[in-house]
Amino acid sequence: MLQWSRNCDGERSAPPEGDLRDLQDLAAPPPDVTDEVIRVAVYGAARLRLDRLAEQERRPVGAGALLLAAAIGARAQAELATEAVRAVPPARSLWDVLAHHAVVAPALPHCAGSPLLAERLRDASPLTAVLDRPNPPGESAAELLLEDVLLTHPQGRRLLTAVYCEAPASPAQALWRGRILDQLRMQDRELVLDVYEAALLRHQAEHLLLIQQARLCLTVPPDLPSARPVAQWWAALARLERSHARLLRARTGITRQYLAGVGLYRDVERLEAISA
Repeated sequence: MLQWSRNCDGERSAPPEGDLRDLQDLAAPPPDVTDEVIRVAVYGAARLRLDRLAEQERRPVGAGALLLAAAIGARAQAELATEAVRAVPPARSLWDVLAHHAVVAPALPHCAGSPLLAERLRDASPLTAVLDRPNPPGESAAELLLEDVLLTHPQGRRLLTAVYCEAPASPAQALWRGRILDQLRMQDRELVLDVYEAALLRHQAEHLLLIQQARLCLTVPPDLPSARPVAQWWAALARLERSHARLLRARTGITRQYLAGVGLYRDVERLEAISA
């Protein structure tokens, strides 16, 4: 399972399966297994281009990723696997954070048949929560990782820009990323503008398609809950346009196509105010 996580390229077969009969042995794994956990963390850092940020971490990687891997391997026994995840200690070092993400993120699509297990896995991986979306119990850990680690280093900032500029893959992801961008609007405007500029330069067609689909929800009677996630993703830019229009004009990559997203956000806000 650890080797699957390390070699995962996003287009591969399901994770290998196993059972939890020897779970207690994972508390003191043999050296070769410990070495594999370390490799998973190192490969995870390299894959995300966080290697220089990770080099600053002096605390070792723990056994959490190993327990997560065991639970994922035993996903056919969903209840037992979910209980195993509950025993995973919180990520205490950046190496833990990277290892947890490397194990959990590629496995989540393969755990869709066990929603509770998938949610517990997400709760155990704060980096997965930051880059995808957290459950409510994991929001504080995700925000702490974002503010105290990722935003403090150029590699972390580049990762956030590269990931957050993509068209959201789900309504929950759109709401989370929109919320974070709006929070950063006050303290880190340059990063927020980096995200929107990269979105228009790299993923414009995908974003415009989401906007078009959301607009279909505004016909009479409007389906505002369905339109809100996409609109929320554009909230920070809509507010920056009003308060700091000069900053937007200085960005050559923020072309007039941004008006489609900003217009959607304002229309949803107006309709929500009317229906309140």
